[in-house]
Amino acid sequence: MCEIKSLSLRKLIVTCCFICLFGLQCKLVTAQSIYISPDINIKNDFSYFILPHPNGTISLLRDKSFKISLQTLSPEFQWGVEKSIELPGRKWRIIDLFEWDNDIDIFYVSKMETSYGIYLNRYNSQPSLIHEKLIYDGVAVSSNDDIKIKYASNKNWMAIGFQNLSDERLMVLYNRKADSIYYTLNLTKQFQEERQHIYDVEISDQGSVYLFGRTSESNRKKVQTLITKIGLDGNLFEAKELPLKDYYFTSGMAKIDNVAGSLAYGGLYSERSNTSPEGYAIGFINDENQMSEINFVQFSTSLLKEWSGNSKKSILSNSELNTRSIEFKSDSGCLIFYENTKELSRRPYFSATDPTGAYTTRWYDYYFDDIIVASFDKKGALLWEKVFHKRQYSQDDQGLFSSFFIFHTNSVLRIIFNDAISSEGTVSEYILKPGGEFIRKSILNTSYKNLNLRFKDAMELDAQSLLVPSENNGKLNLVKIVFD
Repeated sequence: MCEIKSLSLRKLIVTCCFICLFGLQCKLVTAQSIYISPDINIKNDFSYFILPHPNGTISLLRDKSFKISLQTLSPEFQWGVEKSIELPGRKWRIIDLFEWDNDIDIFYVSKMETSYGIYLNRYNSQPSLIHEKLIYDGVAVSSNDDIKIKYASNKNWMAIGFQNLSDERLMVLYNRKADSIYYTLNLTKQFQEERQHIYDVEISDQGSVYLFGRTSESNRKKVQTLITKIGLDGNLFEAKELPLKDYYFTSGMAKIDNVAGSLAYGGLYSERSNTSPEGYAIGFINDENQMSEINFVQFSTSLLKEWSGNSKKSILSNSELNTRSIEFKSDSGCLIFYENTKELSRRPYFSATDPTGAYTTRWYDYYFDDIIVASFDKKGALLWEKVFHKRQYSQDDQGLFSSFFIFHTNSVLRIIFNDAISSEGTVSEYILKPGGEFIRKSILNTSYKNLNLRFKDAMELDAQSLLVPSENNGKLNLVKIVFD
């Protein structure tokens, strides 16, 4: 385990530790270095955004409701002077940040006169405005908080969904590199006949957009689940109905493989609606928009036994498995990650006798437990399945410090998570090899270091290091972990 030793003024902290682990007939020697930034007080901030740059600096943008501030963390992990950014309009909401070399693209909405406009502004580190782009003017005020954005893995192509002043659902395809709007598509009119409800969007590095949705139940017809591809001209290719047979998705997602030019979609299925999952569902669409058959694979008895010591399917009835991630392999197959999560609400005991029922305070319990990883080949055949045990419980924190982060290297995947949701605990990882072999180990001791790490919001810096924010008692630290 790696112990962090505090230095004066929380300057650069570098602690190396070497751990030798034996398992699976191999010897694994690892080391990591930990860097912790000085504290930033965020107690009164509305939100914050973190953006690493190629030159090794890290930008911290803070929305303080009444102003926007920018602060830069140097490669030596020291904060620069806090500076203000002026955004146009009377009221704004930042949606996301994007890196442009060592400059910053701020994607946001701002209220002008009677409606909101969607903007993308570029600033340098001073920060001075370099470029301003009005992407759309006329967003409905009531739907300001309902603006959705999906972007390609290269972060250049952006699909932006919102409602206009006529309460129609629109989607704009914008390319940051070309500074060009390719089309504005009226989704409400386009799918009026099918009554399609769009619940997810994927976009490739070439600008192809995939809409995932289902048709509404009408005249007692069976609900269809569809995938529709949109070209750069805004024209729709033929919508593909997923061949679900008589099964139902209980959880699912899709992801584009930009190397193979295909799209994988998968999740969990059941034989009846609103029942516990029976197994995995996985399918592919190639770059020519051809769809393969979906593979439905039941959970094995060995997996169920490893899950809880019982091989009966009924053990999943109280589980809430969610599809978390699809990770592609070099052979065009993929790994799908599932996590057992649960959110429960309850009234405090002292309000249970309230005769009026007006006392609405609730306590919320969050459970983020075991992970299932299933490996499939490019035809959807199951190669192996594993259970990675963890137990995470917290109250009234929206699960911000729970779940896990997948760190990619050329040879292994690291599944990194907090062992316990507390500032006095450890950070652990599963090191997963391509054939399904794995090792679990502890990598960081956070006891007495005032660190609460948000691995949900961690990001890879390069092939050896990751950055993760830590929040504790209204203070923010940025923590860099380097695997040497």
